[in-house]
Amino acid sequence: MKLLSVVLLLLPLSLCLAEVVNNFIVSCPQFFATPNGVVSPPTGFGPQYKQICQTLNNQAEFATLYDTTYKIPVYSAYRFTGLKDCNRTDKWLIEPQLENVNLGRNMDTESAVGNITHQAVNADYVGSHFDRGHLAPVLHANSQNCSDATFTLTNAAPQNFSFNRGQWKSANSQSLLDGVLLP
Repeated sequence: MKLLSVVLLLLPLSLCLAEVVNNFIVSCPQFFATPNGVVSPPTGFGPQYKQICQTLNNQAEFATLYDTTYKIPVYSAYRFTGLKDCNRTDKWLIEPQLENVNLGRNMDTESAVGNITHQAVNADYVGSHFDRGHLAPVLHANSQNCSDATFTLTNAAPQNFSFNRGQWKSANSQSLLDGVLLP
């Protein structure tokens, strides 16, 4: 499939593998639209918004703007290149650099990082009746590494389980089957 498009999923609840960076345009511009040849990522205002080049195995797979105050992604941006038949891992990771800038740029487990205060953790979802909903959907991953990278809590927002496992899953699956790209 030769269709290539930037897909931005905006989360209306706030102004949403990884390397915390100072500037998406310099560090991972490949995930954003380029109107008139200018890389144009949406950004947040204030020090609580962190730009993350979501990185796993030293490969940037997509980008996320993350709100460390409310511990929720504002958006995730990626390039959709078609269905790649990846396996779903369900092993959720976190972004070490949100806790300590000296930690590695690759996603890691909660236990490897220790004290986590600037991002959501798996326990936040236990008993909440919400799923960890992917902003960059696992079904849109362009490789197995990218599929694995979507399982970071900095790419997840609370979603009603029936929506996440129903309409959201169906919409993402159907867009792949029809070759329809989300706006």
